[in-house]
Amino acid sequence: MKKITLALGGGGTKGFAHIGVIQQLETFGFEPSAIAGTSAGGLVGALYASGYSSTEIGSFANSLNYSKLFTRAANDLPSLLGLGGLYELLKKYLGDMTFADTKIPFAVTAVDRNSGIEYIINTGKLTDAVKATTAVPGIFPPFILGKKTLVDGGVLNPVPVSIARWLKYDVPVLAVSLTAPPEKWSSLPKYEVPSFVPVPHFVIEQLSQLRLSKAVESFVDSLELMVNQIAWLRLKEEKPDVLINPSIYKYSMIDDINVNEAIELGKNSVIEKFDDISKAYSISNKLGRWIRASKPPAKLLDLSAPTLNE
Repeated sequence: MKKITLALGGGGTKGFAHIGVIQQLETFGFEPSAIAGTSAGGLVGALYASGYSSTEIGSFANSLNYSKLFTRAANDLPSLLGLGGLYELLKKYLGDMTFADTKIPFAVTAVDRNSGIEYIINTGKLTDAVKATTAVPGIFPPFILGKKTLVDGGVLNPVPVSIARWLKYDVPVLAVSLTAPPEKWSSLPKYEVPSFVPVPHFVIEQLSQLRLSKAVESFVDSLELMVNQIAWLRLKEEKPDVLINPSIYKYSMIDDINVNEAIELGKNSVIEKFDDISKAYSISNKLGRWIRASKPPAKLLDLSAPTLNE
């Protein structure tokens, strides 16, 4: 099988499309040999890098109970939703595994909300890394490490192409962006209270008219636009060998998405770009990858030694 490096972008529940991307790549004879992930991409990447097959990850996604997934813990910092259910599943599937235990090179991104510094996380416990990279500001609680307040890496790096290239620069980098292309921004879906929230519909309708609800709606919609803008600016600058853009942007980041539909959209996006992926192995593209080889594009953060990172 031909080796390929993946840069898996963030997008909340839209991240199920990453599973389909990996499954279709494998069907075509391409093997992920390194993964850099942000947010949802970090979650899927952690499971795959730790040894779970793409089929097993698909089964994991289909087993999720949305009503339990977003529960809050007593010590959570202020946020719209919690990730208590996800944390329990991470404990079950990843246990105490560290980055040293992964089958392939793997890294996630996170941002320190206090300093604004972007970090690459590729040491320490995988569960902690996923908690940090999935902490969407305002929506999910941040991850505290010493004096750092870590949030979703998508704040600065929604699709970590440069990190994927740093992990393994000698094979093509395939970037998977779950954000809408610029021509679709005017028709992006608006935030709605997710269907999995255990509150009667008539109550939701009443709550949605309150000032606080309107403020949350405005925040989530604005966050989606901001992430889209940053993603496409960085993609234009960092130039992945191949860009995959599943047509899943009709959903918002916390929609109750049909997992199988998302997986199919991921598969279709790879099928559409098969020729581009094949061309990425040309001699000229290979030379370009050697030229672009670089040092870490952001600061490294060791989750296992917080006092050394202050």
